[in-house]
Amino acid sequence: MNKKIDYSYFHWGPYLYKTIITQEELDQIKKLCIKDPAKDSRTTLAGLIKNEYKIDHKALFPILLPYFNSYAKSYPDYSGKKFASQVELVEAWVNYMTKFESNPIHTHGYDWSFVIYTHIPTELKTEWNNTISSGPKPGAINFIISLNNNEKLVNEHTFMPQVGDFFIFPSCLNHYVNSFTAEGERISVSGNLIKK
Repeated sequence: MNKKIDYSYFHWGPYLYKTIITQEELDQIKKLCIKDPAKDSRTTLAGLIKNEYKIDHKALFPILLPYFNSYAKSYPDYSGKKFASQVELVEAWVNYMTKFESNPIHTHGYDWSFVIYTHIPTELKTEWNNTISSGPKPGAINFIISLNNNEKLVNEHTFMPQVGDFFIFPSCLNHYVNSFTAEGERISVSGNLIKK
């Protein structure tokens, strides 16, 4: 006999949002990404990455605004709380990550952060597929709530990023990127927002 059981479950932890941006938007974003030594941002970032540069966040903001609005509209469904009425993009940068580089576990300042992937080397995808491991693989983006790894809890989400992937998350969410040995550049654009 099948017994009908009513139950509830609760979203727990930070709201990690993932979508995919269009090729047209990617092309607009790529035009903002320049390896300009005058815009070196390594002294303000956690990455062990040789090429990290500030980009024009004011030019980037209108390209991404529809996605920030989507995050804001979906936030109450996840949390039961109202999102900020307005946000402002206060800074943005591009990371050109290459083999042996990494981005240690860290958080950001401000209220919310994002990352978009504009290029993933084919060789990195191959390395990912050929790696045998019970943990996060090379080149992965890893979001982690705590270091208390317990099979009864979901405390980490790991993704092999694809071109166009766009994540938005609270700036306090710990995240890190594993090193890899593949040739080529794994290019990501990140930034921070504040509520107004």
